[in-house]
Amino acid sequence: MFGGRAFRTWTHVVAGACGIAVLFLGVMVLSEEVIGDGARVTRAGLAMSAAAFLGYVGVAWLIRRDDVLPQ
Repeated sequence: MFGGRAFRTWTHVVAGACGIAVLFLGVMVLSEEVIGDGARVTRAGLAMSAAAFLGYVGVAWLIRRDDVLPQ
């Protein structure tokens, strides 16, 4: 389903994971502005960002591992 082209080097993987984590943190900060008292980085926002980073790295690892395995 996914090509491994975007995940060929770990530099691309880490850069993509950082990008996704920053996007998740931005969404959490903006939602804190709308729902809470003001725009601030909260523990929940950092947890969501860390989860997004680790999830991206995990999926990239699975895709890279699948590309290496003999068929």
